[in-house]
Amino acid sequence: MDSIRKVVLVPWDFTQSSEYALQHAIELAKAGDNEIMLLHIIPHSPLFDIFYKPNFKKIEAINKQFEKVAQDVQSRFGIIPQTLVMEGSPRKIIRGLILTANVNLIVAEHGYTIKDKTYRTSDFIKNLTFKDITLPFIIVSKPPRHDHYIEIVIPVDYDRKFKEAVHWIIYLAKYYKCNINLIKPFLTDDGQKKQLANNIYFTKKMLDGVGIIYGIKTAKKKSFFKDEVFRFANTIEADLILVMADKYNYFVDAKREANLDIPVMCVNPRIRKYQSFY
Repeated sequence: MDSIRKVVLVPWDFTQSSEYALQHAIELAKAGDNEIMLLHIIPHSPLFDIFYKPNFKKIEAINKQFEKVAQDVQSRFGIIPQTLVMEGSPRKIIRGLILTANVNLIVAEHGYTIKDKTYRTSDFIKNLTFKDITLPFIIVSKPPRHDHYIEIVIPVDYDRKFKEAVHWIIYLAKYYKCNINLIKPFLTDDGQKKQLANNIYFTKKMLDGVGIIYGIKTAKKKSFFKDEVFRFANTIEADLILVMADKYNYFVDAKREANLDIPVMCVNPRIRKYQSFY
């Protein structure tokens, strides 16, 4: 294990929703012996950076608010979070922190509010890949269901890139000793069925190889696969749904995102080197 503790990053806008994200982050941080960083971003475009001078009074005022937040978090959860206020492009800021602050996971509320305007957080962090590193993120809109993650649902499809998600399945299962629930679509196309069978075989082989217990369910024929995934997850009171980032918009549109009973974790399939929890 690295001597430097890894960091779970939580975008913080002082709303109840960011409190929910913090609660999920605390569960993850305790399981992985990670630290937590609360980040408040004052967003503006990179072009604006050229002419803009930092508003130090505003930053100082927010830092004072953060002091109270950190004290409250410590008194309630026994964790002292790092706090940071930054101005600039959210994407640029987050990229910089990944490189300099040892961030290994982002846990965010579905919407980030600045001056009564709400931004869709996933737009800032989706497909955030660079320098051969891919960073997972979790989107939440409600507090955790349990004290720790017990049930995780993973939709399996016929895309060859799905095999890369298996690494994250193994990481999560090892961290939480949780139950892995795979759900596959009902397919009629022979080519798709063949590739799906290959993905299932690969996944089973990898999970069996490290002794991880799992179950496999087939979605109903007449329902949309995305609806079946969330219906199944709610039925078993799942704690997390894991999807590939390039499938995020299929599974989670803006309406569903704002009312997620179950947080959704996204991993990017395009990079071979993984930023692990270890």
